[in-house]
Amino acid sequence: MLAERLLALTALAGRMVVVAAATDEWETARLGFAQLLGQGDVKQTRLTEAQLRATREQLIGAVGADAGVIRATLARRWAGRLADLLEQNPDAETELQALVHEMQTEPHAEMRAASNHEVSARDAVSTRAGQPAPEHPATPAARSELAYSVGQAGDAAAARDQFAAGVSASDVMSTNGAGQPAPEHPGTLAARSELAYSVGQAGDAAAARDQFAALVPVAERVLGPEHPDTLAARASLAYWTAQAGNTAAARDQFAALVPVAERVLGPEHPDTLTNRHNFANFAGYAGDAAAARDQFARLLPVYERVFGADSPETLVARFNLAYWTGRAGDAAAARDQFAALLPVRASVSGPDDSDTLAAREELAYWTGRAGDAAGARDQFAALLPVRERVRGPEHAETRAVWYQLAHWTALAENSAGAQE
Repeated sequence: MLAERLLALTALAGRMVVVAAATDEWETARLGFAQLLGQGDVKQTRLTEAQLRATREQLIGAVGADAGVIRATLARRWAGRLADLLEQNPDAETELQALVHEMQTEPHAEMRAASNHEVSARDAVSTRAGQPAPEHPATPAARSELAYSVGQAGDAAAARDQFAAGVSASDVMSTNGAGQPAPEHPGTLAARSELAYSVGQAGDAAAARDQFAALVPVAERVLGPEHPDTLAARASLAYWTAQAGNTAAARDQFAALVPVAERVLGPEHPDTLTNRHNFANFAGYAGDAAAARDQFARLLPVYERVFGADSPETLVARFNLAYWTGRAGDAAAARDQFAALLPVRASVSGPDDSDTLAAREELAYWTGRAGDAAGARDQFAALLPVRERVRGPEHAETRAVWYQLAHWTALAENSAGAQE
């Protein structure tokens, strides 16, 4: 998890993306953030530029009472992207700080206000008489951003509770044309989506599923069945349906969603690719490993083209392709795919990263399944002290390595004894 100062830095940068969209500093922001997030990869840089243009279009089209919620939501999304970058590449902090400093020195009042957001948020909840004013139009957005930051800092339960309070505030704030409360206002729907997600993150997958199940038909009626936010709600419903234990239903929901996303968003839009990725995984978890393998085999070259060969998204797709290849019955192919993936993952993420260690564990396992019990034993023996150092001796992942080491040691001894 990122340190609080880095979370604060990414939150500030996310707000600056949103603020810059309405000023003549947009080109500076667009080029700076695209280059930063692209990290020298031309395809990734172009993809980020396209996403930044989409953000600006959303902001320009945001009017009325829900504009503040849209701004806060987009700021959080970019803050999340930047936080992911710093998790994967801590050295990027220097570049991000330099970009933020450059934008802070711009003469626009809006940009200075973004860097003094804490004061702005505090001002948003005060009235002319200096008393709290939760009905102020900026307050739900400020609450929503605060809740998101709390969740990013690791307290999902507190984020859930703050989003719940934000939903109540949005119900009061968002009004219809007659000035009456409108719980189906787009701003309220956005807050309900954040709340449902936070409920799931706090550990109640079934409640998150139920909240998204209630939200989807409302979004379809209010926003339209093919609105991007409606499609996002459908994706969340499918995801939390799986997390609540029904992977077959989740598979079917993603199967229905993917062609709509391809048509509405485009076949290579990041959300479409995420839906395809989840569809493939849940097909496997629902019992069809061969279908999961085949879908990841088709998806991987698209990821490589859109995100780049060494991007985090592509490396996850490679991991899943190898995993389902093994589960579909080809242990030797899975071993070889993990063997090819491991050095790339270690180079990108570091030797002690959780994804690197997971790849090492899978390589050891499929080495054994491919017939080399002694090789599996030796790889698990080398992995164990790393797990103990990184996770601790009592962590479940460490104990899993202990179990695998004992298992393959016994098989290797039995094999050696049989040969004697």
